[in-house]
Amino acid sequence: MEKSFSGARRVVHIYQRSKNGYLLFYTASDYLVFFSIACNAARNRGMRVLGICPMFDHVHMVVAAERREDVRMFVRDVFSQYAKAFNASIGASGPVFCKHFGCAVKKGDKAIRTTLSYLYNNPGEKGLCTKAEEFRWTFLAYAASTHPFSEPLIKKKCSRRLVRAMKGINLLRTSSLPLVYPLLKKEFSGLCAKEKQQLVDFIITSYNCIDYETLLSLYGNSYNQACLAFASNQGAEYDIHEEYDPTSHRAFMEIPRRLSDMGHKDIKSILKLPPESRFEILLSLFHVSKATMKQLCKYLRIEIPQQIKR
Repeated sequence: MEKSFSGARRVVHIYQRSKNGYLLFYTASDYLVFFSIACNAARNRGMRVLGICPMFDHVHMVVAAERREDVRMFVRDVFSQYAKAFNASIGASGPVFCKHFGCAVKKGDKAIRTTLSYLYNNPGEKGLCTKAEEFRWTFLAYAASTHPFSEPLIKKKCSRRLVRAMKGINLLRTSSLPLVYPLLKKEFSGLCAKEKQQLVDFIITSYNCIDYETLLSLYGNSYNQACLAFASNQGAEYDIHEEYDPTSHRAFMEIPRRLSDMGHKDIKSILKLPPESRFEILLSLFHVSKATMKQLCKYLRIEIPQQIKR
């Protein structure tokens, strides 16, 4: 491990929660904007990234840095930029993340592998997948393929809309700029379902900063061995306090389907409604979904009543 990190880097597990437990990610665009911001910041700050796992209401990252100050500045860049972009997308203001973030230095291969197992297995622990590589937003599958969740991109067979979208993404990436919501809305508009999946994979591959070579070096330089290790070992985190939530996060995947059935196609439009209107929607959802009242409050960004918090 000393050789991999030139004997001068510290491996750090970063953990950040949302303010009030509200959701941070609702759509593919949210994940993509966050990922592009994190990857740009990592390149700008000289960070080596071993894992990024954005969950519905929190984020895990494992990075290697030369100085503690580099980590602090990286965290500031990522979360402040995403908070600003996310707030703009829902017409809100104020803090999006908790004031303080969790940060724990990991020493030795065993501790690092344990933390990586914890990060990559987070979606499985929350009921979102059975294997870490099956969940797109662990970005693990991209260690083995540039298009793990879509058909291969063959430019001469792509529609003009998709080619134009890829050019727009490339322009931002080569200019070292993160993605912005208006551009994503424009580029995804008019694409068929297959093309949308292709574009998501193209965006992730274009921005991806995860150092898979170093990651896989911890598992015999084998992607399959890394996946097997994650499947066999749930991992643990003893140095960072993560609020325990025994409920499955599958409810957060069901809610948008229920909203669509009720005629609400655009979740970001719902989040722009006044609290009383969102509460009326919450009451309707409560009767048709499996989500708890607390989960519905978190999803619709409504203050959780004190009696439910207990």
